[in-house]
Amino acid sequence: MIQTIFKHMEIQAMEDNKVLGRLKYSLVGKEMSILHTYSYASGRGIGAQLVRAALQWATAHRYTIIPICSFAQKYLIANSQHKSLNS
Repeated sequence: MIQTIFKHMEIQAMEDNKVLGRLKYSLVGKEMSILHTYSYASGRGIGAQLVRAALQWATAHRYTIIPICSFAQKYLIANSQHKSLNS
């Protein structure tokens, strides 16, 4: 089972103690900028899982998402239910 783990300014997707992907972000005021999304396991939905984890965190903490990363931008467009988080 893939788990998402929050580290300092990074979310990691882990399975069996292996990093399958990373999402780098920054926090300024009440904005969470998603800077880069990396997936090391193509075709498993790792990038989407990482962006969802960031969105869940942002929602829980009332942050606005700034999708700088092109993958996060495409994810937000394709998943319009998250539009209210996007500034």
